[in-house]
Amino acid sequence: MINKGLLVAVSVVFAFIAAHAAGETIPGPQNVNYCEVVTLPKDYDGKVLSVDVILVPSEHALSLFGADCLHLGYDRVTEAQLPNNWIKLPNGRALSRVLRRHLSAKVKLIGTFNSSRGRYGPDGARFQFSISRIISASKET
Repeated sequence: MINKGLLVAVSVVFAFIAAHAAGETIPGPQNVNYCEVVTLPKDYDGKVLSVDVILVPSEHALSLFGADCLHLGYDRVTEAQLPNNWIKLPNGRALSRVLRRHLSAKVKLIGTFNSSRGRYGPDGARFQFSISRIISASKET
């Protein structure tokens, strides 16, 4: 008897190989300026993005800002959502060291931007960014 999970996994691998052999590519994250994202949120809603931003911890939430777009106003605040296993991600420990000291972190992240479900998180942020990868993390200077 063939394990159904194994059969599904093998099928997915073969589909990936076939798509790659046919010259199809799996789209990667779109590298964008975060100021553009919060200025045109409908254009980026639900998309996987690569962004350079600042993470700011508060008592109740983790907020994300574009360093160059603070002049756009308070209502451009984005709630950052870390995945459950974020500490085990590459650069997760580096980010943890900064956030544990309640400092802001300069980061390059990959994640999904959300803007269409109303307000997010305990602070009622206008947008949400669900982080899937931490490319780099250091103390914000």
